[in-house]
Amino acid sequence: GNAKTLRNNNSSRFGKFTKIDFNDNGKIVGATIETYLLEKSRLLYQAVGERNYHIFYQMIRGLPKSEKEALKLDEPENYHYLNQGRNTVIEGVSDGESFRRKRRS
Repeated sequence: GNAKTLRNNNSSRFGKFTKIDFNDNGKIVGATIETYLLEKSRLLYQAVGERNYHIFYQMIRGLPKSEKEALKLDEPENYHYLNQGRNTVIEGVSDGESFRRKRRS
């Protein structure tokens, strides 16, 4: 998942390590890819000006009112986990529309 940081509005929270195996003749004989979480501390804490994973804001702002009520969801500003950075909006981005596009795909 991605999140807003002070430097980047769409910063990835994951990384990949690719290991390529070669034989004695220099030919590729295999490969492995490991996905890992970057900066685990960002899961629990966001600095002022940052946001948590986009999907949380997108879902809250993109679900129909009836679904939000059924799931007992409130606005992001009312959740400590989503409002630590005191920045629940990315200027020029519609979280609701982003969620609706994901849902249609």
